[in-house]
Amino acid sequence: MDKNLHEGHRERVRQEFLQHGFDHNTPPHKILEILLFYCVQRADTNPIAHELINKYGSVAGVLDAPVEELAAVRGLSERGAVLLKLIMPTAQRYIYDKQEQKPTFTGLDSIGKYALGRFLGETRERVAIMCLDTRGSMLGFEFLSDGDLSSVGLSQRDIAKTALGFNATAVVLCHNHPNGIALPSDNDLLFTKDTADTLAKIGVQLIDHVVLSDTDFVSMAQSEQYGYIFAPK
Repeated sequence: MDKNLHEGHRERVRQEFLQHGFDHNTPPHKILEILLFYCVQRADTNPIAHELINKYGSVAGVLDAPVEELAAVRGLSERGAVLLKLIMPTAQRYIYDKQEQKPTFTGLDSIGKYALGRFLGETRERVAIMCLDTRGSMLGFEFLSDGDLSSVGLSQRDIAKTALGFNATAVVLCHNHPNGIALPSDNDLLFTKDTADTLAKIGVQLIDHVVLSDTDFVSMAQSEQYGYIFAPK
């Protein structure tokens, strides 16, 4: 592309974004095309954006792709791959900053929605606990381990120690099923029962276990099948 035409195209795309922004109707390649302006200086980023969408299927697929794969895409390089991989951690921090750092929850739904934000963009299965006081205010949110509940090295002692460290009166167990469905497995059920029993021994109540997918969550405490686990002991 001629240099003047190249610069003119970039400026038109930038101005279009400044005037109209992006929405769900924006073609996915256009979002990537403008992002790549800032790391690909001398090439047309439109074909690169199309190649990324063709390979990974969506903007989300691109952002979840390993940095090594992204860097191998023709015309992108490691610099561009790193820029793309910065987007999700930045979005996670944005959500965290927009939420109160110590929010007070009004119910289990609000707890689940908060947890969904904290797990945004996670491609690994992770386990976290949320520690609350008697008013439902969050004292702390800690990721304790990576992996599913049947394979992680997370012990009940780790959970109890964290709850005591925050002087919590209540705890919510949280873990995700990336690229899966937000339904508890048999191992999740067993771990939940063990956690409820362990915490009860130190005077802390397990009030929920939130199982999350990429975009949804299930509150085990609100389920007729599992709700009995969370009754005060």
